[in-house]
Amino acid sequence: MLGIGNKKAGLAIEQNGVRFIQLKNNKTWEIEKQSFLPLESGTIIENQIADEEKLRLQIRQWVEQEGLKGSRVSLSVPPSQVIIRKMNISAVNPKQVEQLVALEVETGLHLPFEEPVYDFIPIGREKQLQENGVEEEVTRVLVFAAPRRLINEYIEILNEVGIKTDSVEVSATALARMTQISHGRSFADTMLVHLEHSQMDVYMFREGHPVFLRTVNLLDITEEAPMFQSESYLAQKSALADDHLSYEQIVEITAEISRMLNFYQYSLHDGAARITELIVTGPASIRRQLVGELSQALSEIEIEELQLEATPGKAEDDSLNLYRVAVGAALRDEKNSLIDLLPRTDREARVLPYALGALLLIWLLSLGGLTAFYVMQNNQLESQKTQISGLQADSDVKQLELASLQSSGGSPAALIAQLKALRMDAVSVLEQLDAALPERAVIRDISYSQNSTIDLTADVGKIDDASTYLAELKSLTFVTDAQISSLVEERDTGGVSGLYAVVYTVAMQGAPTDAAGAAEQSVQSIGETIAPGAASDDLTKQEESVNDGTNP
Repeated sequence: MLGIGNKKAGLAIEQNGVRFIQLKNNKTWEIEKQSFLPLESGTIIENQIADEEKLRLQIRQWVEQEGLKGSRVSLSVPPSQVIIRKMNISAVNPKQVEQLVALEVETGLHLPFEEPVYDFIPIGREKQLQENGVEEEVTRVLVFAAPRRLINEYIEILNEVGIKTDSVEVSATALARMTQISHGRSFADTMLVHLEHSQMDVYMFREGHPVFLRTVNLLDITEEAPMFQSESYLAQKSALADDHLSYEQIVEITAEISRMLNFYQYSLHDGAARITELIVTGPASIRRQLVGELSQALSEIEIEELQLEATPGKAEDDSLNLYRVAVGAALRDEKNSLIDLLPRTDREARVLPYALGALLLIWLLSLGGLTAFYVMQNNQLESQKTQISGLQADSDVKQLELASLQSSGGSPAALIAQLKALRMDAVSVLEQLDAALPERAVIRDISYSQNSTIDLTADVGKIDDASTYLAELKSLTFVTDAQISSLVEERDTGGVSGLYAVVYTVAMQGAPTDAAGAAEQSVQSIGETIAPGAASDDLTKQEESVNDGTNP
């Protein structure tokens, strides 16, 4: 469909009516479609929906009559229910700022309504001295909050009649956007007075951001009764049809504006800033009247009317002024959008099922890892029990052999002589093993089985050094064979990078393989029983033979 549904427009809900406008091209300001729905009295009171069913019926008939179904709009709502709060957030990371603002709004921000929908604008950073005496950089933000119920009512009504809402903002930002784009205003320290027939909205801006919003009803200024309960309301509304403000209204408006100027200067900024310009928008006759009156009462401030119907470089068009808020909403894009009060499904709520699934997967993997570790430890424990049983049986055999030798009248002196003859020079072996090490390599651990094997662990700087050391081991005189049992890269090396732990198994000469060797083993076993450790006292479990990374 290439109709209106594919084009974005602006829609402004105001107290006296609903305005829709669609521009052909934002740059040329050509109006493609516009429509105004005047609301019956009592439908919206003080910018709140007083009769929802009446409003639904009026908008449904209007949309069908004007052919607006399928439109996508940027919605502007009245400012009377919008609250602005300034906060200092102890973070500078955008994600952390967003999370802390959400936490503050939900837990610490006192609002006159429940279930707020909100958005915020970062307006700068500054250093703040904390209670502990440390300076901390904080992010200054402006938070805009509105009742979720009110915003949802507008959106649901439009959605029911076939109008899709893409964004929601307050009329202050929409009007400021049109003013900035059409007239190049900067809104540094600016008061923007937005006049309608029955009310006046006052917006105050600081460095382009709205910091204060206020709605003043013009129909009940001289009445004590609330608006729309006053008996003279309809008469006042009818009198305003000639676009003229009464003397009482001028006096009250001037007093209200003076109070707001003082509030901006002394309450919001502690005397450090003041409003320097006041801009009036609205129907031509009453804005001129108000500018003339304010110029006499507030001579120290630059006061001017904003003729939005006369956009510089474009043909004059009264619709641009009548639909000024809706036009500002239609001009919204990613670059000039300040806030968006459109309620959305909470991002964390959307990803919660995936997060829970990920946590469940991690839990299952952890459980599987713990189970595997438990089984492995049990297997290792059983293996150690078997090894202990074997050693106990071997000890019993050696005890029997010793008893047999003693009963046969063997000489202990002869036995000791045989043991000395079989004894290996441990110092020489260690020196040869150490001398064969490559540069930067160290022997970390070594164990020895009598005339059988040497198991040693060495740290080397390169993988090539592991093979070099293997070749050196095979060339030693007392070695018959050598192998690498394992090679792993060490992770925790105390700041030293590129170390590999290599485990070597070295087979030694003289390992018993025949009957003579068995007899020799018997003698060695008996000798070990008599003098434990005599045959391998220097090489059995030598720990941490370190040469400080250099070879002697």
